[in-house]
Amino acid sequence: MIDSGNFLRGLGLRAALRRSVQEPLLTAVQRTLTGPLLMRRNGRRAVRRLEIGPGPQRVEGFETLNVVGGPQVDYVADATRSLPFPDGSFDLIYASHVLEHVPWYQTVRTLRLWRDKLKPGGCLEVWVPDALKIAEAFVDAERRGSDAPNQDGWWRFNDAHDPCVWFSGRIFSYGDGQGTPGHFNWHLAAFSERRLAAAMREAGLREVTRMERREVRGYDHGWINLGVKGMR
Repeated sequence: MIDSGNFLRGLGLRAALRRSVQEPLLTAVQRTLTGPLLMRRNGRRAVRRLEIGPGPQRVEGFETLNVVGGPQVDYVADATRSLPFPDGSFDLIYASHVLEHVPWYQTVRTLRLWRDKLKPGGCLEVWVPDALKIAEAFVDAERRGSDAPNQDGWWRFNDAHDPCVWFSGRIFSYGDGQGTPGHFNWHLAAFSERRLAAAMREAGLREVTRMERREVRGYDHGWINLGVKGMR
């Protein structure tokens, strides 16, 4: 079923139709056929980098893993449960705007799973929405009439540019645009820099530091972006 209204204006009818046809087919093919073949071939590489939850354009030099198939996906798997690689496989793992889709009480467990797939000395880079920044902008807009949400400029399902609706979208996301419970696009956790760094340390990462905007590798989520990295 294809959504209408604001969702289609955001996605485009042609893109939405293409996704509804391609996604199930690619998911099945990549999970059972091309993924295992790529895994055997890429396993021989001396240096390996993995992007979890790839964007519309592949980051050069990275293998990709996603919960559903797509044109830029190598492997299909649920990155919160089990990654189909031996421990110590990767020099770098990059996850941009993935961790907030994991239930908040499973954050550390998921980070630990990702950490285990790093080689000793490997690096995990995580980007999430900055919930503290979003919350502060919402409070400023509601209590003092500031235009802080306009610095972000993201108005999905919000033609009136209502700051509370903006806050809801940024904190909870919008699922598939149709309200389907359990869709992977809902947000299930919120992070400040302090909390994300603490969770990464608890997961066993060391040298945990905040990243700069220039360190974004793929799609840049802009004003709300918060990045933290750590070493195995």
